[in-house]
Amino acid sequence: MLPKILTNAQLEEVYDRIAEALDAVPAERRQLFLAKLALALANLLGDPAKVAQALEAAARDLD
Repeated sequence: MLPKILTNAQLEEVYDRIAEALDAVPAERRQLFLAKLALALANLLGDPAKVAQALEAAARDLD
């Protein structure tokens, strides 16, 4: 489990901004956009161990 740093309202705002950004990107470029976003956020986070935690959390319960 990742530590909770953002409030639910902040997470909802981030979710909405990501959804809007994805909608603005052509479907065939969305994977590239998401990869670039992930790398930009990882760089801002600045901690490879935390990036690994986030990857594990995101991969859980995808079914």
